Amino acid sequence: MKPSHIFSLLALTVLMLLLSACANMSQADCETADWEAIGYEDGVSGYRDSQIAQHRQECSKHGITPDLQKYLAGHNEGTKKYCTKTNGFFLGTKGNTYNRNCPDSLASGFLEGMADGKILYTSQRAMNSAEDALDSLYMRIENFEEVIADKNDLMIADGLVRAERLELRQQIDELEYRMVELIDLIPTYEENFEAAVNTYENVKLRFEGYFRK
Repeated sequence: MKPSHIFSLLALTVLMLLLSACANMSQADCETADWEAIGYEDGVSGYRDSQIAQHRQECSKHGITPDLQKYLAGHNEGTKKYCTKTNGFFLGTKGNTYNRNCPDSLASGFLEGMADGKILYTSQRAMNSAEDALDSLYMRIENFEEVIADKNDLMIADGLVRAERLELRQQIDELEYRMVELIDLIPTYEENFEAAVNTYENVKLRFEGYFRK
């Protein structure tokens, strides 16, 4: 990401933090509010311009009415920042859904980016799922190994009669059989994970242009 874009993101983050208290505005907040900045923050956060109703409700308690024109002017600029193809993409990579908060003139590009982002999101989830399945398989095998080791220790312990040792031997044989079944699954699980990684990397490469903006 270019330095200018990093700076812009930092500036937006700071602005959002500074104005986040607007949901519970005091009388002083309402009296000194920069309604254009508040509108911008709401727009760049993906809120519709109807969000001003919440601010109006808060400030009405103090007998103050928000400046609608300034709010809408700021909201319009914020919405332009939010409803970009690139922002749609990164929202899509998080699995976000469209809330119909972009004007028709900007919605198509935003939705195109979001659709691309969701492709990457889906492939990443598939990769993570395959990795979790492989890790779980290894863990199950390790658990079998530990149980078998414990039973082998019991086999050589003092005080056991022949029947008890035979019972332990049967249990160990059954556990080893089940463990081997799991071990035989490792190649398939590894192949699934490798395929999922390759798919994810290919999709990420396909959309690398978004990461350069």
